[in-house]
Amino acid sequence: MYWQQLQCPGSPTAHGPRRADLVTDYDYLELRHESTDAIFRDADDEDESSLPAFLLGSEDELGNVEFTARPDGIEDARRFIDETNFDEQALVIVQHRTDACHGVDLMYVASPADRFVDVDFCRTLRDADVECSTDERHVLASLIRLPYALSDRSERGWSHGGGTSCRLPPSLRTETTDEEDA
Repeated sequence: MYWQQLQCPGSPTAHGPRRADLVTDYDYLELRHESTDAIFRDADDEDESSLPAFLLGSEDELGNVEFTARPDGIEDARRFIDETNFDEQALVIVQHRTDACHGVDLMYVASPADRFVDVDFCRTLRDADVECSTDERHVLASLIRLPYALSDRSERGWSHGGGTSCRLPPSLRTETTDEEDA
């Protein structure tokens, strides 16, 4: 199991991934836990305040991941994980702390030549009809099922990042995107 706790914002490179490295045929599921407690934990990590992230490539590695909370949608998450075929797919789990009025969107998934996967998120404002308080803290978990197995690649490094802007990095912008952002 490969896991890491990154605290650095931003894209993996200053300009974002190359278009050729984008992965578009992944599956995605998100959970919101109305608490500051992690939804998933590393069974070997006793630090209950951490929000570990996981890159999982086998059932054995999955065995070290504990479900530590029961937010709405947890059964969907269990099914999502159970449906992962580790002979052909890999699973990424990233957890985020945010206030109750914000969410996290997945901006892109990339598989550059020098890393197994890069994922990037951005912070979003929830719908206006959601009752919330910026003083209340939540944990969001993003589950990404990749269409290729960990054993298919020699590179094992990976990263996840994020920021407050949902504007695409320069490498992914088109004239249409730039016009829409204006």
